[in-house]
Amino acid sequence: MRQVNLRSVDLNLLVVLEKLLETRHVSVAATQLHMSQPAVSRALQRLRDALQDPLLVRIAGDYELTERAIEIQRLLPSALATIKDVIAKPEFDPTTAEETIRFSGPELELNLYGPPLLRRMKREAPGMKLEMKSDIRNQFEPLENGKAHFVLSGQTPTTATSQLHCFSLGRFSYVCLMSRNHPLARKPVSLEDYLSQDHISVMITGAGHSIIDEKLAVLGHKRNVAVKIGSFFAAMHFCGQSDMLFLVPSIFDTQIYNGHNTVPSPVPDFLKEHHQEFFLYWHERYHHDPMIKWTRNLMKETTKQYRSGE
Repeated sequence: MRQVNLRSVDLNLLVVLEKLLETRHVSVAATQLHMSQPAVSRALQRLRDALQDPLLVRIAGDYELTERAIEIQRLLPSALATIKDVIAKPEFDPTTAEETIRFSGPELELNLYGPPLLRRMKREAPGMKLEMKSDIRNQFEPLENGKAHFVLSGQTPTTATSQLHCFSLGRFSYVCLMSRNHPLARKPVSLEDYLSQDHISVMITGAGHSIIDEKLAVLGHKRNVAVKIGSFFAAMHFCGQSDMLFLVPSIFDTQIYNGHNTVPSPVPDFLKEHHQEFFLYWHERYHHDPMIKWTRNLMKETTKQYRSGE
């Protein structure tokens, strides 16, 4: 098989070739292509040189196709269609899409933002599916290895940051959660009250609410963490079934509190300025993917109420 140097082939010539093979006439091809006749003639010569075949030969006053040209005419439409598919901007139609969007992140973030997204998806993209995996060991690794399209997290990545994109899903103050039967229920919690109680801590990164402990240490205090647990919602259940306190972001609604037999109370003054911000992260490899763009826009719409300034 003769070796072909594709770098020497001008793809524009294939469009001219298709029209020449169809019309078998330089002038007619030039008119239909909105080109000058000399330009089409030069293109034909370049094609003859590249393909090493005359392509069009004059027989009895008319031009006829060579055997090579007949074979090219058979192959060219599908070849041009393939090239157009390669070059064309990909399209995404959510009404007919059947892809799976893969999310990763801690249990809390997935439970907060997954259900609202799913409700919108079922309305606008009924054939699409969600896959959500809770992974707290290395939250951003699924983005780096391509196993997830998105990560929902309140944490900050420390590796491959130049390849990651994100936007904020909302910034929330904290409330002090306790059983609805707790003596402090629905009352402002003072520092003295806070220190006098036992506490539940979630081990998201292996250290629980270390920032809280650091704030207390600066004030010369230490709280008693009686239970450390790996599941945020299990911690809420423990809280509702005990007399312990548990700090949670204020994003939760009354239905969730009631479901765990808990109520929120204002935090002590030393925690008034303590906030939790959640982010949607994605990798550069998917940044221009139309399906991923559509999902990002959907996330923005479903979380708009939580983002300041909108």
